[in-house]
Amino acid sequence: MLEKKRIYISDIHMGAGREPKKGCYPYDWLGPDEAKVFAGFLNFLINDNEVGEIILLGDTMDNWVCPVDEDPPAFEEIINAKQNKEIVEKLKILASHNEKKLIFMPGNHDMQITKEILEKAFPGIIFGGSAANKSVYRTSRLRAEHGSAYAMFNAPDPINNPGNRLPLGYFISRVAATKHARTGSAKRHYWTYVDDFLELLGPQKLPSSVFEAIVEEAGLNENTEIKMGNNISVRIKDIKEKYSDLYEQWKTYYGKGFAFKAVMAEIGYLGDFADMLSKKGDTNIVIFGHSHESELDKDKWFVEDRIYANCGAWCDKEEPCAFIETRKNNDKGEHYIKLFYWENNAPVEKKAESIKL
Repeated sequence: MLEKKRIYISDIHMGAGREPKKGCYPYDWLGPDEAKVFAGFLNFLINDNEVGEIILLGDTMDNWVCPVDEDPPAFEEIINAKQNKEIVEKLKILASHNEKKLIFMPGNHDMQITKEILEKAFPGIIFGGSAANKSVYRTSRLRAEHGSAYAMFNAPDPINNPGNRLPLGYFISRVAATKHARTGSAKRHYWTYVDDFLELLGPQKLPSSVFEAIVEEAGLNENTEIKMGNNISVRIKDIKEKYSDLYEQWKTYYGKGFAFKAVMAEIGYLGDFADMLSKKGDTNIVIFGHSHESELDKDKWFVEDRIYANCGAWCDKEEPCAFIETRKNNDKGEHYIKLFYWENNAPVEKKAESIKL
């Protein structure tokens, strides 16, 4: 018997859609055009009777991408933003649907969202748990999570920020958004610095070197303050010092090999962690988001009978809008998994694999 489809979507990055300050530019990752495309996809899911679950796999909303001289938006501001209106309406329909489940798994850019905020905005939605506690969705031997928990700059950081657990990546996003707002250009993503400095300096000095380079490119300095809301600000100098031992901390807590893989995850190499999770025996399918690069891959050296998939993103003009579909055939003991692109308002299958349940 074929079960209903499960659809995995990641990295929509709904922002607050604020009016730019005079002389500045819009900086949200999801613009009005991308929002319209995603709303059309949600409408397709509403009308597909074979879909049983929709899993939002992180970074559905985004209160990280905000210039340093503005208070970051509350999630209520994002939900009520004009450019997100159609998306929010479709999500409400899916959340309250009698024959579908809408499951919200936080990522890093929406790690502070709460069950109370979500349930008030989207009655009937299922909250998958706090990103600070590495929330995971499971069905049979499939494991799905955002993936940022394995990326050094973006994993929740209880060591350097024990209160809100905000990682270095949060402050990198704030600085990068400042450059985008002031110049209209987000041309260089921070992970290209990771690649460059990893080659030049090695992993030990990487966190502070990457942060310094991004601060300099944005035209800021060590005394620049970052508004955190509630009349609280932090200086860039203090952030740099706070996370200066990040690599050594990961090496101490997780081991040198894990720490190096966590650096590589910042430039898109999440497959090694899919391999690691699949070696435990209770997992043969791993689905991540986070990297913005859609992927479907079966088997790697030293790891047989495993599938790694990545949902891609809906806000990146350089990458196709993508999603992952899974379906179980209990009679045959098979788990089917497919990668789709959303092109011209319709799904286009790009790759398909199967594995034993």
